[in-house]
Amino acid sequence: MKHAHIAARALNRPLLLEPGYARIFFSALGGRLNFAGLVDAKGEALDQKGMAALCESYLPRAVDPWSGADVTDQSYAVVDGVAVIPVQGSLMHKSGYIGTRSGAMGYDGIQAQIVSALANPRVKGILLDIDSPGGEVAGVRDLARLINAAWKPIWAHANETAASAAYWLGSAAQRLILSETAEVGSIGVLMAHADYSAMLDEEGIKVTLLYAGAHKVDGNPYEALPESVRNAFQADIEELRSQFAEAVAGNRGISTAQVLSTEAQLYRGRDAVEIGLADEVMSFDDALGAFSATLAKQGGFSKGKSMSNGSNASPSAGEISNEQLAQAREAGRAEGHAAGLREGATAERTRIGAILGCDAAKGREATAREFALGTDMAADTAAKLLATVPAVDPAAAAAAATLEQMGNVQLVRPDASGQGGGGGDKPTLAQRVASARQAQTLA
Repeated sequence: MKHAHIAARALNRPLLLEPGYARIFFSALGGRLNFAGLVDAKGEALDQKGMAALCESYLPRAVDPWSGADVTDQSYAVVDGVAVIPVQGSLMHKSGYIGTRSGAMGYDGIQAQIVSALANPRVKGILLDIDSPGGEVAGVRDLARLINAAWKPIWAHANETAASAAYWLGSAAQRLILSETAEVGSIGVLMAHADYSAMLDEEGIKVTLLYAGAHKVDGNPYEALPESVRNAFQADIEELRSQFAEAVAGNRGISTAQVLSTEAQLYRGRDAVEIGLADEVMSFDDALGAFSATLAKQGGFSKGKSMSNGSNASPSAGEISNEQLAQAREAGRAEGHAAGLREGATAERTRIGAILGCDAAKGREATAREFALGTDMAADTAAKLLATVPAVDPAAAAAAATLEQMGNVQLVRPDASGQGGGGGDKPTLAQRVASARQAQTLA
């Protein structure tokens, strides 16, 4: 059953709910669990349409002052052309939109709201309302990249906390504003290990772990953390911290060293602005008003590009026509595709150069070329495999070239996985890679 974990905690269990709200709660739950109907404590029955209508009536209504249209939205509000998207509570990977009242939000749920706002013609810009201590590492990088690359302006407001993962997201916005008492930063990574071995000993319980693979049970809670595992975990979180700091530095236009020098400290109000972690101190209402005024002056610009000038302008002030929206989307896709091709080409040139220029490629040039040009193998992997392949003596290489020119096409190069000049087909690249990997394993 979908949402079985919710049903297990809501059905056949005592709950502390006000009866009137209980009708709304179970009507909303019924929509997800596909209830055929609902009978309340007074015996009144609701069918599926009645439950949906009850939930709909519970939602507040909102009117867009730009157009006068009903703009009620279950996930975000639109105020003067600004979509206010909450980023609150603990942030988790692949948890969907579970609402701020739960004390947690999913990165994918926030992403869905941002994508919806970007496609909404009523929305001129997006304001992230952040009040979060952070959350999981998984998922935060991709969401931050979406925020940074969005074609509509995105501002963020720390209201009252934007720490760790939440700060990563806020730093990706065009502007990061915080209230006088708000705190931002905590640019670091933590990991907790629980050791239950002493408690289990007291209970007379012994846990035996059967496993294959030396690192399969690293960090298990049934024993104290070995020093080697602690060092491995520490190295991992240090690397993640470096990636975090580099991302923030790029977003905020400051040096990575400056970010790392904060040592994961939180900075409040004006101190955060002075160190470069925020742009301005302002209350949430003032920030919303300033953002809306900025968008109004720009006529609904998309990061500085006009969306309302020319013959295709919408008849309503500040509105974006469908044609303009389609053009902006296509321009964004083309720009992103071109940027991706440039980055991919640069990365490929770097990979090829690293393989051909590594120390292990000396005397193994032919194999190095095959690894670089015939595979997508990472440079460090290629270097390790090249080190297992016998190097070519310069004199032998010259002799081999001479023999090949004389027609001895069956000759196998000395830097291949099989040496010698005997007959038979020349090994394929896949065979040579497999042989090299086998040699590395045996070594």
